[in-house]
Amino acid sequence: MIIGALVAIVVIAGLVIAAAVEYDRRRKRAAFGPEYEALVEQEGSRRAADKELGRRRRAYANLALRPLAAQERDRYAQDWRQAQESFVDDPAAALNEAEALVVRLARFRGYPGGDGEALLELLSVPHAASVSGYREAIQVRQATETDVRSTSTEDMRQAFQKYAALFDEMLAAAGRDEGRQESQSSDSVSETATNMEVAR
Repeated sequence: MIIGALVAIVVIAGLVIAAAVEYDRRRKRAAFGPEYEALVEQEGSRRAADKELGRRRRAYANLALRPLAAQERDRYAQDWRQAQESFVDDPAAALNEAEALVVRLARFRGYPGGDGEALLELLSVPHAASVSGYREAIQVRQATETDVRSTSTEDMRQAFQKYAALFDEMLAAAGRDEGRQESQSSDSVSETATNMEVAR
């Protein structure tokens, strides 16, 4: 009788852990969208992708991002409008300026320097919806640097819009605390579920 009760408890605990792990995975897929699927492909498995997302969340939670004052936000918005207006005369140069503004805003907020991929990984935590478009915009911009005639004006226009989507999100988030506590707490839940899964 006692053995039967213990077996039932172990089975129920296993089901609860499996449900928690699956819930966590679905939450990540919903939160990270196309970025999650690209990560699964890059890492080779969902488990490896989940581990990488956990690493990104921890790194993001440790950032000390500074909010922007209204005057600073206005200055960045004005710089963006100038880049947008320059698109008509020189789309390739406008793309370069869009990239520079995204990076400058990120660095000013407190994202670390270093390679572009590290910045993309950190930006994917609070801006998952826009980062995949940002990656595509970077590819178009790089193609124009190689040979501007190989890229159509329409492709450059769409790339500029993808830069704009991320820049607008970043600027809106810069006016408030991006919720480091929320990121830390969701990461601790995620890490607990992952640790339980590994222990099984």
